[in-house]
Amino acid sequence: MHITKLIISNFKMFENRTFDFNKDINILVGDNESGKSTILEAIEIGLNCSYRGKYLASEVTTDLFNIGAVGKYLESDKSASKLPEICIELFLDNLPEYRGENNSLGEDSHGISLKIVFDEELSTEYEELIKKPDDIKTIPAEFYKIEWLDFAWKKIKFMNKKVNGLFIDPARLHPTYGKNQYISKIIKTTLTKEQHALLNLNYRQLKEQFNDQPQVANINKQLDSDKVITEKDLQIVANVSSTNSVETGLQLAVDRINFPHIGRGEQNNIQIKLAIQNKAKNIDVIMLEEPENHLSHVNLSKLVNYIEEHRNEKQLFITTHSSYVLNKLNLNKLCLISEKYKRLNEIEKDVSRRLKRLPGYDTLRAVLSKKVVLVEGPSDELILKKMYLVKHGRLPEEDGIDIIVVRGLGFENYLQIAKHIGTKLNVVKDNDGCYENKIKRYMEMYKEYDFIEFHSSEDDNLYSLEPAMIASNSENEVTLNTYAKITLSTQTFKIYEKEKSKVNRIKFLEEWYKDKGGAGKKKVDSAMRIFESDKKIVYPDFLKRALNFD
Repeated sequence: MHITKLIISNFKMFENRTFDFNKDINILVGDNESGKSTILEAIEIGLNCSYRGKYLASEVTTDLFNIGAVGKYLESDKSASKLPEICIELFLDNLPEYRGENNSLGEDSHGISLKIVFDEELSTEYEELIKKPDDIKTIPAEFYKIEWLDFAWKKIKFMNKKVNGLFIDPARLHPTYGKNQYISKIIKTTLTKEQHALLNLNYRQLKEQFNDQPQVANINKQLDSDKVITEKDLQIVANVSSTNSVETGLQLAVDRINFPHIGRGEQNNIQIKLAIQNKAKNIDVIMLEEPENHLSHVNLSKLVNYIEEHRNEKQLFITTHSSYVLNKLNLNKLCLISEKYKRLNEIEKDVSRRLKRLPGYDTLRAVLSKKVVLVEGPSDELILKKMYLVKHGRLPEEDGIDIIVVRGLGFENYLQIAKHIGTKLNVVKDNDGCYENKIKRYMEMYKEYDFIEFHSSEDDNLYSLEPAMIASNSENEVTLNTYAKITLSTQTFKIYEKEKSKVNRIKFLEEWYKDKGGAGKKKVDSAMRIFESDKKIVYPDFLKRALNFD
């Protein structure tokens, strides 16, 4: 069983949104407050009729309703027909027991519909309430009920529901509160039914032995010895009721330390692995909230490998801010939560395979940014930032422009991501002495994507950033000397000054940057000096165009 589609109406930040999913792994990515966690919460509500681990009926508050829907209600006459409804629909595959047309699309499908709607049995009370409509300042959540049905219009009950989900969010687990539903679910997924029953039996027998302890008997003998409280026999005993399940008294422990008191990273690691292992085989869908939280890079790598190897047939929904998690679990499982919901399930296999092997690329920057400039090195990045700062008085990232340093095959990775997502992308590349082959070839490959542009000098002699910068500042000796004084160290500038002609000084600068012994450091040092200088220099036109996103 898998969730193929989720439709959300009036729930939290989503007024009306539809999300299609992969059958195996779904990596939910988006900016802060984009709704990643809301999607996990909606799935939990639909599958378990619970919200953040608690029964939904006790959690229905105004905070669950979409703010736009609340506003429309408050601006209306507040009649019962104007009360907004929350609707969460999960479209499933391979669950014929839930087949029907009870969904907003009217499709003959398998699925679950959960609604939070006005309880018509409270109509009389509600009519009394709205006699003073101006006193109503928010949604009267007390007048709502929950309808939890399958697509065949049958009520779903906890005891006989056909699908189960587990939401793992370490933020829910309070460090001093271990006896809760959250731990209970983890324990239940770890044990088979037979093991669970045997544990319950043995636990109750141990509690019965507690009552027979001499110290306990002595305490009970003195508890009401003069029969002032009651004429009957008053005792303190262990609760051995069969309804008092083992989870209320037991706790996970690691090296004899109770689970809530171990490190958050280890908590996260253990919970995820136990859920995926799921010996009880009672979980179909697992939702993970940012598995990278509190984990070092090495431990995160181990966890991601574990998820890959042991997932089996369980459908996973993972929110993350980690490019490493995204790349390792496969870029084509990405689900981008933004104004337009997009999946990368059609991205080229070579790209996703390459990133699985080389997960260090910061792909999420390209995924989440609206405007991106790709450059070949830190020198280009510093120069572009300086140009933007001089023109606008602020850095490009303050205006949502992300400059990403890329090397080698990384360009192709980012270009493929941008192509599928539609990211506005300006690429700054060296022509390496052949503009026709190095730049025009890329232009031809991506000509149908008008949001991707390539910027470079068309002069083959200006093969990289430094020759282009020298040429832009060579109009006369004043501009050239100003540029040289900014970019060169004091000692090197004195050598430069010994050259008597403008031509020789240009040649000196070009040769100085070609020094293979330390060319890279020289380029970065020069770019840093330009960035920190208050003096004006001239920048190549192709760099100016690279910062234009109009």
